[in-house]
Amino acid sequence: MDYDALAPLPLASMTRSYHEMPPFWWVQENLELTSDHPCGLRWKTSDRYHDAGDFAGVLRNDGRFYTLSLLGTRYPAHRVVYYLRTGTDPGDADVLHDKNNVNRDNRLELTLYTRRTRPAPKYRRRVRDEEGNLVFRDPHTNYRFINKGDSSNG
Repeated sequence: MDYDALAPLPLASMTRSYHEMPPFWWVQENLELTSDHPCGLRWKTSDRYHDAGDFAGVLRNDGRFYTLSLLGTRYPAHRVVYYLRTGTDPGDADVLHDKNNVNRDNRLELTLYTRRTRPAPKYRRRVRDEEGNLVFRDPHTNYRFINKGDSSNG
């Protein structure tokens, strides 16, 4: 099987460096949830880096949360735990630990938080005028042209 074809691509619309999760079937075949370790994950399969039954993930140097590598891409373990529990890719949303979970134990409740995107201020929105020119709204005059006289911009 060509695992390079399964390698996830970074999601472009995010401020954080979240990656698209590997296929769900692949995660189910290789990982399982466990209540024996704060990471919350255990390997089902063996390869040259781990044996079946080993805990998946390592605690980051700053001690804030666990990470693990899947198909050559590093993921926060709490995102993988959420993925296995719900079967849905968190996408560009944040997976958060409960505020009372100060140790960031992945065995406890995880919630999904979707950030609200804000539209650009009205004075910065680009629109098309009557001739089809791409223009910015200007609060002092009605419109300001980006390229004067060029009706093919944009």
